[in-house]
Amino acid sequence: MSKIVYKEALKTTTMFLCDSKIEAYYENYLNSEVKQLKEKLSGIETSNGLKSFIHKDRDSIEKIITLLGISGEKFKRVVSWIRLNKGYTFESEWSTKKLRSELISNPSLMEEYCELFASGYVSSKFSAIVPKFILHDFRIDNNTIERLKNDDYIRNLIKDKITTSYNIKYRDLYLSKLDNKIRQIVDLYGLEFGKKDLPHFSNKQLTTISLGDKHIIINSSFYLTTSSKQTTYYKVTIQPIVQDSQADSNTLVINILDGAGWIARNSDFKKVFRDCDYYLNLKTIDNLNIIIKEFFKID
Repeated sequence: MSKIVYKEALKTTTMFLCDSKIEAYYENYLNSEVKQLKEKLSGIETSNGLKSFIHKDRDSIEKIITLLGISGEKFKRVVSWIRLNKGYTFESEWSTKKLRSELISNPSLMEEYCELFASGYVSSKFSAIVPKFILHDFRIDNNTIERLKNDDYIRNLIKDKITTSYNIKYRDLYLSKLDNKIRQIVDLYGLEFGKKDLPHFSNKQLTTISLGDKHIIINSSFYLTTSSKQTTYYKVTIQPIVQDSQADSNTLVINILDGAGWIARNSDFKKVFRDCDYYLNLKTIDNLNIIIKEFFKID
């Protein structure tokens, strides 16, 4: 069997999966979170209302970050700027949970952060240590609270926070489907399938189909969106395996990619497609039958 051509690899890619249980879970989650934010964040435009909310709700900082539409990383940077300006020295940033506990136990710190949200964007004290361009995002006033009236707006803010979790659910579903397909094929021939270390391979715990001292190495990845980790995947996982396999005639390398994120990151897709003996995906996985028969010489 010859390796699939690049154009066919693109055409047969499974761009998305759709699972009713995953979709129902996130739909219910979004509806619940929108309702909670509307109820719990009402009134935090006043200093007393904000203090009360932080005291009462253990996830208050996360909810404030969501309402403001900023990233957790950006929020941590500003918290660290203020801590440094107040004379703190530290080796790690506060988590949102740690910040809340510090605010509750330290009234002066609570006043500081309530002032940041209430008037920091027009305060010379804060603009002296944090750029105004960034400060403007840390603003809770009547206009901010007006956002709570727009369910779609709040829903989109929440979706931004859970996109990674959503993508991971589908990645895990994909890998489960692929694993089941491979196992069904491998079991037909009584071959060993699982993770193991191979002599002379720098990468450990490789996924292999094995018979005696002959091994088919399976590398698989699914991305719904693009990420710099895809470049890392090629450099850290694929490249060393291919280099090590060239010196071992008893090994074969199969790379498997699916997901819209791989199509969007075409340069990395091409490298992973190029650096293998055979290329498969979920739609063409049945071709593994032919590869197994040829490589292990099974009639």
